[in-house]
Amino acid sequence: MPWIAKFPGVPESASAARRLVREALGDDPRAADAELIISELVTNAALHSKSGQGGSVWVELRYSPACVRIEVADEGSRDGLPAHRAPDELSNFGRGLMLVDSVADSWGAHNDGDDLRCVWAELTSTAEEQSRTQNRLPISRGV
Repeated sequence: MPWIAKFPGVPESASAARRLVREALGDDPRAADAELIISELVTNAALHSKSGQGGSVWVELRYSPACVRIEVADEGSRDGLPAHRAPDELSNFGRGLMLVDSVADSWGAHNDGDDLRCVWAELTSTAEEQSRTQNRLPISRGV
């Protein structure tokens, strides 16, 4: 079952997105990594897309024992798809996608038409983790 939410296109929406992850994943061992990923993707959408100009950011989280999939859609930008940039060593910014790349098992981006851009990331689990979480029922909560 997916958890879907719409947030204002501001960097502060990252905290609400992290809260969504905590509620959806509970004590799943991938929850902390999922919180980091969603925080980076929502912040990037707010800072680097048209969503940050009074628009919105959409978040979709899908959970299964085998995979957590995070999707963040924004209103696009002139720059097209997101890309790694070499961060300035003295800067506090510019490392978001490098963090996502180092934490996620896979990630990517695509344009959804109508100027919407979606960045996704997946966290998979080992067979042992899957067996531990197999009997856990996700909490269903409307957002």
